[in-house]
Amino acid sequence: MERTTKIIGISILMIFLLRGFIYRSSIKYDEIGTRVNVEITNQDLIKKIDEKVKGTKMDINKIVEISTQLTCNILKFTSQQTSDNPNELINSKQANCVGYSAMFNSISNYLILKHRLQDKIKAEHKIGQLKLWGMNLHQYVENPFFKDHDFNQLTNLKSGEKILVDPSLSDYLWINRIGKVEKASD
Repeated sequence: MERTTKIIGISILMIFLLRGFIYRSSIKYDEIGTRVNVEITNQDLIKKIDEKVKGTKMDINKIVEISTQLTCNILKFTSQQTSDNPNELINSKQANCVGYSAMFNSISNYLILKHRLQDKIKAEHKIGQLKLWGMNLHQYVENPFFKDHDFNQLTNLKSGEKILVDPSLSDYLWINRIGKVEKASD
């Protein structure tokens, strides 16, 4: 019995430690569209961002880190219909995957503009479908809430490197980067 408990404990620990690798190996995001960026005008949100980045040298990795941290600190997930405008979400604090990605994207674009990195970094809010080992998961759910899933892509315009982030996944599973995105074929 004690040996079984140790094996189960070690297995759970390994799954926890390897959760990012396991997720990226089994789940792929097919891009099916994009959403427009919402410019940040809410002074409370601007103040939060500016306080967080004070004295920080910005690059693509720092933008991903700060945008993820702020988004996850501000928002709590809900499956209810909510706003997707970060200027409103700062007050309501409730969002689904669309709101999480809108907040992340708006913060990223704010930082890109503030630090004059428009010729080096591009941030995009993507709409996708999740595939588990090539099987579209959305086809099995009739609820319109699950017809797609939003995520973000930051591109280093010099190197072509793409960093993919699913902010709602980051908030709940602490997986800060997701796998390769592919264009949907159907």
